[in-house]
Amino acid sequence: MPYLLPHTPTINKKLVLILAFGNLSYLEACSVLSDRLSSSKQLWEDVAMLELKDARGGYENLAGVHKVAVSITPNPRARLDDIEELDDFLGGFDDGFNFSVSLYSPEGSGEAEYEEVLSTLLAAVREAAFRKANLVRPRNGSEVLTREIASRKIVDFVVLRLGEKYWLGATLYVPDSQQFQVRSNERPVVSSQISISSRLARLLLNLGGVRKGGVILDPFCGSGTILAEAITAGLSCIGVDRDRNRIENSRQNLEWLSKTLKTSAKPYTLKVGDSTRLESLMDGVQVDAVVTEPILLPKIDATPTLDKARKMIRNSSRLYSESLYSMAAVVRKGGRVVIVAPSLRTTEDRDVSVLLEDVGAAGLAPFQPVQVPFEYPVRISHENTRWVRRMVYVFERV
Repeated sequence: MPYLLPHTPTINKKLVLILAFGNLSYLEACSVLSDRLSSSKQLWEDVAMLELKDARGGYENLAGVHKVAVSITPNPRARLDDIEELDDFLGGFDDGFNFSVSLYSPEGSGEAEYEEVLSTLLAAVREAAFRKANLVRPRNGSEVLTREIASRKIVDFVVLRLGEKYWLGATLYVPDSQQFQVRSNERPVVSSQISISSRLARLLLNLGGVRKGGVILDPFCGSGTILAEAITAGLSCIGVDRDRNRIENSRQNLEWLSKTLKTSAKPYTLKVGDSTRLESLMDGVQVDAVVTEPILLPKIDATPTLDKARKMIRNSSRLYSESLYSMAAVVRKGGRVVIVAPSLRTTEDRDVSVLLEDVGAAGLAPFQPVQVPFEYPVRISHENTRWVRRMVYVFERV
């Protein structure tokens, strides 16, 4: 189950997001909440601050966040030992609650700084007459993990160091990441290590901007990870792959998902076909979005040389370009194309990437959810892969 702060303070509409995939998570947040944003800023790679026009939530739809924190101090303070708002916040709790402190800063937090911040907030809790409140320390570093916050119902104080000042908030929401792990690991056909995770698939779907009941297409559906997340989100989907074995893998996984969700509905269609000829394959049907990760590289067992990487990326780029034109032809106007492209890290410590440029001829334009434009491709942060990295493009059909 997701975690929600037991006692929610008066929402001042200012939120801090602890990001799971760096800049890509920030893009997701700006996309999902775009109509309600008053302002947004990515403070550093893993932290963003948003101010909303209202307090209707919406953050619970985000897949790319570890934590959503609500502001206790509207503005940063030079000191944390005299904050009137903290007394008001604590007024809603009974004595004996669990609490923790998570400290974030651009360059990381040292042990001495963390201990000083923790001691200051511990004293504030005790002075507010919460003598039985139980302090939970992080197992490592200066951050309490989300699974512990959820399992122990911890009130997690979030502190950001911004220059010489501190911003204080509390973790308001933690997503239910366990369900993503179940769908990734317990399905009948589990793909290779490089395959996309269920959590990342949901993030990509969120970038597609399709409302519940809409239709998405994955023309490189593989074992059906993106399709499964689409169904879980209440969407209909079409999966295409030129490999019959992969279509069968998708079928097995989606049938398992239907049993897991206890539904007799079958909101998916699977087709064997060529991603560069989608118009004839779709027979005039247009979709609300295309969301896909083409797997167009040969198996790589070691870090490639620069020459080898360039050759592989050059061959892959041709099919990306041809497929992109085909995708644009079957998505409705205003719909989006979300596509993951590879980048190879070479033995010379160079990055060689598939670059999708000059897409205007296909009727596409880079999608921009905020006034300050994102630069594409957007790199996925914190991947475990060694030499194959992922970059994400989001285009809009014009």
